[in-house]
Amino acid sequence: MSNWITITIATLNEASIAALITACDTAALADNQAPRSAGLIQGVVDDIRRKVASNSKNRLDTDPTKIPKGLKGIAVTLINAKLNIAITNELNEDQRREVSTANQNLNRVASGDDVVEQPDDPLPSYEEMQTSNGVTHKAGKRKASAKKMDGLI
Repeated sequence: MSNWITITIATLNEASIAALITACDTAALADNQAPRSAGLIQGVVDDIRRKVASNSKNRLDTDPTKIPKGLKGIAVTLINAKLNIAITNELNEDQRREVSTANQNLNRVASGDDVVEQPDDPLPSYEEMQTSNGVTHKAGKRKASAKKMDGLI
């Protein structure tokens, strides 16, 4: 089983928020406006991935729709809140507390206090992306000299 998962409508239906998704995708849409739930879901996924990536010990999956499977509950909580807000449902005290806890837990991931599953298909690390023909960002400054510059003009 993969360490990272995609949060889908089916995932959210398991969390009993199908009616909320339907309401978000049908309520108060302008003419020809696309359903909003997909964008709201991806927005939460993007926020989670940003928090994961903010700790250099973590790697991101190459698939931009995937998050660590251990953060599924946090994703569902935050998506639920976003969907409610999109249809102007005010969050109750329990929901606000859940959102606050979810954000605190994401901050723990970002600070390195909590560990997440590493992806099966990771993006290159920062250091790997800086490598080019054996020269890395750690190689130091290249110094120009008259001898090195001779003939370039």
